[in-house]
Amino acid sequence: MNLITVLLIAVAALAILTGFSILCGATKQSRISALWFFVGTLGAAVWSAAIAIFLTLPSSYSDTAPALVISVISGITLTDVALLGYASWASGRKGKVIVGVFAALGITLCVLLAHQPELFYSHFTFGQDFNTIHTTRTWYFYALIAFFTIISLIYSGFLSKTIKRIKNHGAKNGLRTFQAGLSVGGILALIFDLLLLTSSPHLAWIGPMAVSISIITFYYSVVKYRILALSGKWLEVLSYIILIAAGVIVYTLVFYAIFTAFFSVASPSLEILLLNFIMIVVLLCLMPALREISTNLKALFPTRNIDIGYITRKILAIKHNNFDLKELSGFLATQLKLDYFAFLIDGKVYGSKPTFLTSDELAKIAKLKHPTKSIWQDQPSEIKDNSIRIATLTDSKGEVFGQAIVGRSNSGHALEHRDFIQIEMVINLSASVIEGDRKS
Repeated sequence: MNLITVLLIAVAALAILTGFSILCGATKQSRISALWFFVGTLGAAVWSAAIAIFLTLPSSYSDTAPALVISVISGITLTDVALLGYASWASGRKGKVIVGVFAALGITLCVLLAHQPELFYSHFTFGQDFNTIHTTRTWYFYALIAFFTIISLIYSGFLSKTIKRIKNHGAKNGLRTFQAGLSVGGILALIFDLLLLTSSPHLAWIGPMAVSISIITFYYSVVKYRILALSGKWLEVLSYIILIAAGVIVYTLVFYAIFTAFFSVASPSLEILLLNFIMIVVLLCLMPALREISTNLKALFPTRNIDIGYITRKILAIKHNNFDLKELSGFLATQLKLDYFAFLIDGKVYGSKPTFLTSDELAKIAKLKHPTKSIWQDQPSEIKDNSIRIATLTDSKGEVFGQAIVGRSNSGHALEHRDFIQIEMVINLSASVIEGDRKS
């Protein structure tokens, strides 16, 4: 088992975990997009795993090589069709027809390969380090190139339209990064998985690796900037699993590189890799307990280490950029070390995470009597969670246009007077920025 095989299988597993996480966490309005994204990760995983197995396949298993080639082409096709579905399905009948046409073309190409493999390759060569497939430049070969090129251009175009419609600056950047990553991955796949497949078979892993990394990176943008509507119930658990998996993969790869460098061997045995895998999994599973201990220790110190200057600079910088209220809430919750922060404006909640307040409780909060001497309001008795505090958002004329909902401290301790002074400064500054955005 060489490093490339380990890396491909690890990244493929991580990619499909991200797709499964989004699929489980998607709300009803984003379920179709999440399903397409999951199918895309499934295709990328099949593509990566098939190449990893083919490159190191022993000659005694040569009978399975044709099936692996079919899996590679099917994986690429499934990935591209799913990405097209993700990008265009919401565009109405036109998008659905385009997906149907390319799905039918993709199935046709895969069926042709299964029944007439000589259209794509003549034979295999099994080597000591890696195996080689000898492709044939028939009409089928160029049909594959045309198919993958055209479908990539189309879903990239649909992504461009989506980027133009989105106002959230962070989501725009997330989609642009995803689009750029897929474009680079598509070009690399075209070069190394088709054009140079015979002359440089040992580089065939580059294409699926680039696409899988783009998918994994996009998962971060989906979660952070809410590109898809996701529920926090499943997402938190599965994201933690992905975090553990990523840690295990990185650790295993670092261990692999150090082991081969220091001991001058081709690769560590499977038993050694498995032992290290189990050790790092145990360590990462202990992380919640270690984090809890660390939090309790930090809470013993008198300072909360809130950098008001940094928060102020970031909020003022927002004036010059398009911003999203959920993104701002998440930033404030992190910097103020709160478990929850939200803006309630015009009956809508923009929170750092899905709100735990019911619609009746939000209605009660919206109707609270506005204080005259401070921004803090008296909490209604109907609200079950007595740990939150509510503050008014006022414009330059002193008129209230919304409210801020402040959760408890992450340390578990009650907020003190000096904490509320700092939070009040931040809320007032945020109100001025939001007011300016509402007027623009």
